[in-house]
Amino acid sequence: MRRRIFCIDSVSFYASCECAARNKNPYHTKLVVLSNLQDSGALVLAATPKMKQLGIKTGSRRFHIDRLPWHERRDVLYAEARMSHYLNVSIQIIHILHQFAPPEAIRVYSIDETLVDMTGTERLFGSDEHVAHLMRATIFRYTGIPVTIGIGPNNVLAKLVLDLHAKKKGVATCLLHDVERLIHPAPIEKMWGVGTKMAFHLQRLGIFTIGDLSRYPLDVLHEKFGVIGAELWHHAWGIDESPTILPASSLFGAKRTRPKSIGHGITLMKDYATYSSIRLVLQAIAVEVGMRTRQAGLVGGTIHLGVRYTRTSDRGGFSKQKKLPRFTADEQEFLPILLQLFLDGWEETEAVRYVSVALGKLEPRSDHVQLSFFEDEWAKAKRLDFLDLIDGLNVRFGRGTIRPASSLLKDSPLRTRQRLIGGHKQGGDSS
Repeated sequence: MRRRIFCIDSVSFYASCECAARNKNPYHTKLVVLSNLQDSGALVLAATPKMKQLGIKTGSRRFHIDRLPWHERRDVLYAEARMSHYLNVSIQIIHILHQFAPPEAIRVYSIDETLVDMTGTERLFGSDEHVAHLMRATIFRYTGIPVTIGIGPNNVLAKLVLDLHAKKKGVATCLLHDVERLIHPAPIEKMWGVGTKMAFHLQRLGIFTIGDLSRYPLDVLHEKFGVIGAELWHHAWGIDESPTILPASSLFGAKRTRPKSIGHGITLMKDYATYSSIRLVLQAIAVEVGMRTRQAGLVGGTIHLGVRYTRTSDRGGFSKQKKLPRFTADEQEFLPILLQLFLDGWEETEAVRYVSVALGKLEPRSDHVQLSFFEDEWAKAKRLDFLDLIDGLNVRFGRGTIRPASSLLKDSPLRTRQRLIGGHKQGGDSS
């Protein structure tokens, strides 16, 4: 039996959610979702198709809109991100899909994209085209969100035909015998799994389209790129054996590999130009990194700091790393070293816009119980118990339930980030 995989994508999802909340059609409305309404450099998180036609897309900035001619920007609607609302709408869409397929046949790929295995449902809903249009109509009726659907015999073809054709037509199908006609003419950057760097390396080999990739010698691709090269060659021919329905063992109880590092970065909402304010940022990130490392049952042997200056700076920033005197996951121990790394690399005339901190050289916490004649090991053990208690309360009652008093200071990013989802505002119901 031929597999029937539907790849369902919400059109400009965040922007469509905001249009739906305003009873407006996303295809006919100029609307952008911003990270912050008050910041002229705010990031565009989503834009409706009308805005994309003007060159405004995800990753643009508020000032790019301000530079448009007045007649093009006068009727633009601005919305601030409301992540909790978008999550709720995404869940509503999944619930609607349960009307067409059992839960185990639905694989959520991202907040706005879902794979559904419709194999065996022909007698219930009819042909692929019919059920796809029924899905689109039902989702739009109950949520106001337009979706596009790519259909194929496997995940790769469903995704490729979605990106290349369904996003223009609404619904598109690609079977194996359609691959050369529908998929091969597309630029190599459109290949699922090919990012900017991989596209650059492939283009250096003379591979500019997916068809070029399919005709390139498989053994050469495997030699140059390993398993990934061979996988891309097979995908170029529409060959994919990856499951849509994942076994429970892959979600629960699967063996996890130890991460090489645990870190956290923040793009600041304004320029930070004084050491006193930047210190608060470093303290906040250190708390986050320490908690994540402890929850993973690990300790780190190195500390890494990355800093980017404001976009108007001629200097990009700096990166520094140092070995810790002992393996730790306690921010109180590695914070002084982190602050010194910053002072050693920072040009005092430069304002900071992005900071990242990571613990590296990770080892199991149980393997690094170090005893010393010169330190109060009992006090250290009591402190770790205290930190574990705080971590447990934050997990149970919500992150930020217990946090340092410094987080209440004006310039601390923790003051606002505790109420964020994915780095953006949770928001609430539209007024």
